[in-house]
Amino acid sequence: MKKPILAAILSTTLAVPVLSHAETLKDWLMQSQVSGDIRSYYFNQLYGGSPLPDKYAYSLGGMLRVQTAPVYGISAAVALYTANDLGANDTGGGQSHLDPLLMGDRTSLNVLGQAYLQYQNPWVQLRVGNLLLDTPWMNPSDAFMIPSTFQAVAIRVTPIKNLQIIGIRAFRFKNRIQADYHRQTLLNFNDHYSYLPDNSIGTLAFGLKGHLMGVHASAWFYRFYSLTNMFYGTLGYTTPTLMGHFRPFADFQYAREWANGAQLAGPVNATVYGGMAGIQGDFDGVTGQIFAAYDQIPSRAVTLANGQTLYNGGFISPYTQQYSADPLYTSIMDYGLVDASASGHAWKFGFLLHPLRQVRIKYSYSIYDTAPYLPNVDANYLDVTYSPGGFWKGLSLRNRLALDHSNPYGGYHGTFIDDRLMLQYSFS
Repeated sequence: MKKPILAAILSTTLAVPVLSHAETLKDWLMQSQVSGDIRSYYFNQLYGGSPLPDKYAYSLGGMLRVQTAPVYGISAAVALYTANDLGANDTGGGQSHLDPLLMGDRTSLNVLGQAYLQYQNPWVQLRVGNLLLDTPWMNPSDAFMIPSTFQAVAIRVTPIKNLQIIGIRAFRFKNRIQADYHRQTLLNFNDHYSYLPDNSIGTLAFGLKGHLMGVHASAWFYRFYSLTNMFYGTLGYTTPTLMGHFRPFADFQYAREWANGAQLAGPVNATVYGGMAGIQGDFDGVTGQIFAAYDQIPSRAVTLANGQTLYNGGFISPYTQQYSADPLYTSIMDYGLVDASASGHAWKFGFLLHPLRQVRIKYSYSIYDTAPYLPNVDANYLDVTYSPGGFWKGLSLRNRLALDHSNPYGGYHGTFIDDRLMLQYSFS
């Protein structure tokens, strides 16, 4: 009788399924989870009125993920990713028309992106292995075929409701178009920092985030070893519903960077701050919001080891730069102040609308004022998603369109059109 009683106590305490000797391997397998997605992505980059060749890329692939049922809180998971061009891409010769951002210059890319052990109870989640990380400056950047992943140890503690404490030690990184993990960051592929060695020792990060009565806040510390330290904080408030329809909101963000260790990215001394305000609305099921956002990077001159001088205080984002996947309010899918590596300020105005339950429309107009360090940029961005639901639950068709008037980060100063058609089916 002692074993069933002990199993019942553990099951109640840990709030996870516990195997007693009455359960079988079949029970355990039935409690395990299989999920994934199928993706068909087609990207276009068009350079209007320019001798630069237009670029495109197509890929069909997806992800298959298996997570075992927990035994005394311990489980394991693996996720396989694949991307295939089906002979559609310009991968031969000079590759002048190839958009390498989607899956590089390969015709096929197969990756073991996630493979980890997990321990979880109601207060703690601990993961070790190849992980997806979901933090502001270390995230999956998952807008392409395969997300960015990290070889890391990550712990998440929930001491009380609505409060989380996060700790991460990342050792290696695999970007979206790599087949394996490396001691690199995205800075190794940046023209300003191409001299960096391929032996990064990784990153240490701690975070604290919570929400209460409409207030939400977070504080993060990142140590990007031999590059920079970063403090990043956010604070926001959303009011209760006013007049039966409206919920005004305001959010603020602040980041401070200072050089770490060998200062391989130069004597970093940089600040970023910004804010966003708007109104959410709900009218008989038609929901949406309007918003305005602002960010600024004050001018500070920093000279890199290769002799280049940057005027943004040397602000860097090792795991989102190149991908425009940083959390600045004014970043869009292909541009932002962090990617520009220039001081200045940016404005963004727009709206998010759900005219029907199945349709999501987001539009924004952005201005990036970085002269004289880089030409100013203004951009229109339109993001439309259709998710039919019902029998087709998990299916979505999304089109992301950016029209940039100048894009110095892309080496082009005319009208640049970036269009991405994304069809996905997710299952679980």
